[in-house]
Amino acid sequence: MRNLIIALVLLVLLPVGANASVSENVAPEGRKRVVVIDPGHGGPRPGKVMKDIAEEDYVLDVSKEVRRQLRTKMSNLDVYLTRSSDSAYHEKQAEDNKRRAEFANRKGADLYVSIHANAHEKTTVNGCEVWVLTLNERLMNQNQGQAARYADDGDFIDPKDIDRTSQGFMMAVARQLENEPFSRFFAQECCRNMSSYGLKNLGVKAGPVFTVLYYFEGPGVIVELGYLTNSDDYAYLSKKGSKTEMATAISDAIVSYFKALDGNVEEAPNEEPAAEEEETMEPESLTEGYTIQLLSSTVEVDKNDYQFKSYKGRVALYMGTGRYKYKYCYGSYATREAAAEELARVRETFKDAYVVRFKDGNIVTK
Repeated sequence: MRNLIIALVLLVLLPVGANASVSENVAPEGRKRVVVIDPGHGGPRPGKVMKDIAEEDYVLDVSKEVRRQLRTKMSNLDVYLTRSSDSAYHEKQAEDNKRRAEFANRKGADLYVSIHANAHEKTTVNGCEVWVLTLNERLMNQNQGQAARYADDGDFIDPKDIDRTSQGFMMAVARQLENEPFSRFFAQECCRNMSSYGLKNLGVKAGPVFTVLYYFEGPGVIVELGYLTNSDDYAYLSKKGSKTEMATAISDAIVSYFKALDGNVEEAPNEEPAAEEEETMEPESLTEGYTIQLLSSTVEVDKNDYQFKSYKGRVALYMGTGRYKYKYCYGSYATREAAAEELARVRETFKDAYVVRFKDGNIVTK
């Protein structure tokens, strides 16, 4: 019954989307639409790593391609990324997710799309899916085990920790009642588009209270591109052109979404738009933690040197002691365990790499 009501609400709202008095999700005349794309993970949390694919890198490439395509498809649209490099807003995942949502709120986003790749302990599980926020009592209590089994600690809010009598929760419920039909409409479009490239359509899902969606004030979704732990999905995601196809599926869904709301979109000129300066909020860097040392040197080496080609743009220089005081490292992690999980992949390129501790730009032993 609840889903039927939501569908009826959406049918009522979408055809009259040009009338701003109907819903806050309809743009006032003359105002550009705003989309915030969130490439999941980054910094100390690489996400799932399988063979040649690291989730943090893959979804960042897809997100940048979504932005590029949207700039050629809609002139009345501003597109922002929550991150444009291998970085995070905070060392704690829950706070990191919250800040991403707050960034989207400050930008006045009409739609918020967090992009991820999936994983499961059962390698037979495959397909694409899109998650929406729900504050339904029954679905909230399915928090554990409903989403990706490889989610980071802090990705979900335990329903038991939510004060159902608080003003904040009441406001969140009100926002969800308004936004869920719109989120579901976009999610359905996105699933349909992704499955057109051969992925199994697992559909729209709701259940866990995702922190990255809970603090956002408008329609928002989490897109799961496919399961890296499944051989078929991995084969597709690792093939040449898959990133562009996934970006096309998402960008086309965004265009369809705003066409449904506003009745039309302003097409961008045929020529490729000029590159724009990044407008993401500067993430909070770790000043202390663990990193993976690739090599050390007696003299300073260019971080873009050919020997670092596999990690171009992602190599950091730390200072140590002794003759080999220049330490060239990859990644920053809050715990030694997190760094160790990434070490095996790094050793495919730098066989002598190992985990070290850093503090304030220096390699330390304690």
